[in-house]
Amino acid sequence: MSELELPASIGPFRIVRRLGAGGMAETFEGMREGPGGFAQRVCVKRVLPTYEQNEELGKLFLREARLAAELSHRAITRIVELGEDGAGHYLAMELVDGPDLRTLLRRQPSGRLPRALAVLVAVEIASALEHAHARGIAHRDVSPANVLIGRDGDVKLTDFG
Repeated sequence: MSELELPASIGPFRIVRRLGAGGMAETFEGMREGPGGFAQRVCVKRVLPTYEQNEELGKLFLREARLAAELSHRAITRIVELGEDGAGHYLAMELVDGPDLRTLLRRQPSGRLPRALAVLVAVEIASALEHAHARGIAHRDVSPANVLIGRDGDVKLTDFG
């Protein structure tokens, strides 16, 4: 599959669109459908094919899933499923419908958030980190790219790898 092609599915999730790609993984919007009109939108993360055979990266990917699954907090993306299909491991998590903080900052002419939003983001991320640290889990990469701002106003910390 070329980088421009979308997989039809990953595990039980029908792939809707590509959300992005990072250094070792790419993310997609996925949909799990079931009887009676059941539909669940998720973010599906998969290690890039060039790294799938790298044992060390595989361990990091599984570590991220394990750590994030231990956390239940309003400002941390919720893990839905960790699985494996013919192409390798995938991680399905709560889909946050909105930009990351890096994108949001770039859209601001001043490069700064309005004060009220900045305070909300700071409070929510501090609360998420406090929750994780109380369980002995360190994030290790808190950055604007790993803070998601939902269109509903929710602030979520993601990517506990």
